[in-house]
Amino acid sequence: MDTRQLEYMLCVEKHRSISRAAEELYISPSALSQQIKQLEFELGTRLFRRSGGGMIPTTDGNIYLSGARQMLKLKQDAVSRIRAMGSEESERMTIRLALNRDFLSFFNASIKHAFEARFPYMKLEPVVVDETSAKDEVLHGNADMAFIIASGIKASSLDSIPIQKDALHLAFPTWVTEEGASDVDYEEIIRKLRYMGYISAPFTGLRGADMYYLRCAGLEPDTLCYTTSYRHLKELLNRQFAYGILPESFIEKSDEFVHIPIRPEAYYTLCIVLSDSLSITEEVKELILIFLREFDIDHGGKSMRDILEHGC
Repeated sequence: MDTRQLEYMLCVEKHRSISRAAEELYISPSALSQQIKQLEFELGTRLFRRSGGGMIPTTDGNIYLSGARQMLKLKQDAVSRIRAMGSEESERMTIRLALNRDFLSFFNASIKHAFEARFPYMKLEPVVVDETSAKDEVLHGNADMAFIIASGIKASSLDSIPIQKDALHLAFPTWVTEEGASDVDYEEIIRKLRYMGYISAPFTGLRGADMYYLRCAGLEPDTLCYTTSYRHLKELLNRQFAYGILPESFIEKSDEFVHIPIRPEAYYTLCIVLSDSLSITEEVKELILIFLREFDIDHGGKSMRDILEHGC
């Protein structure tokens, strides 16, 4: 029997609420409810009943939960013995994840805590680096995975799992074109921008990518300044004296500048990068799923804007 099912049932007993238990377990309430129904079907009996006090175990439920506690104690005892051994085998239970220093608080609060609560015999170790070198830490064997915002993964020995993708737009003063943004002469805009100053993105690790995209578009930027945040970049662009690059998700209807997708198309991608030597175990799969749940925008997750602007 999958011990996750035991943990699910004990968590429901603890909180007497499916929604609160689901929040602690990092799964959806509907998924947890389905687990309970499936187990009750397999056992042919009800394990919980609803009352004014919440989800209360039935007589059969108490018998099941008593056995569940004993089984989990056996598992925890085994884990404690393994962790105490300090052998080479236990060393392999660490997953090293490279990430930018700005993402460390998010990692500790949202990823490390959830993963180690789910797998107490595993250790998730951050390898804190500058954003530009997180991928290199994986390439050089100093990390098993990396959490990065990238403009492209070019190393063929690495697998990457995209979490979110944000198109890049050229943003420029309204006087550059007298036409609507949906009907512009792109080449004419590029010609005019060649004589205008450029405001650089705040995220140091992505500045090189932005310069590459601009050169592909036919521009050789004359950088006026480096901004401290995307909010700062937008403030300067709204003053209508220079141009810049913005992720599409940062652009709002109230902005006064004109914007169009840069050509050729370009994106920032929030992704997990995996070493080619990393074994895709159940623990690694669950770690990836934790990241995916954290950034599931359709279910209230974080956006790339949260990461770029706040690091969390």
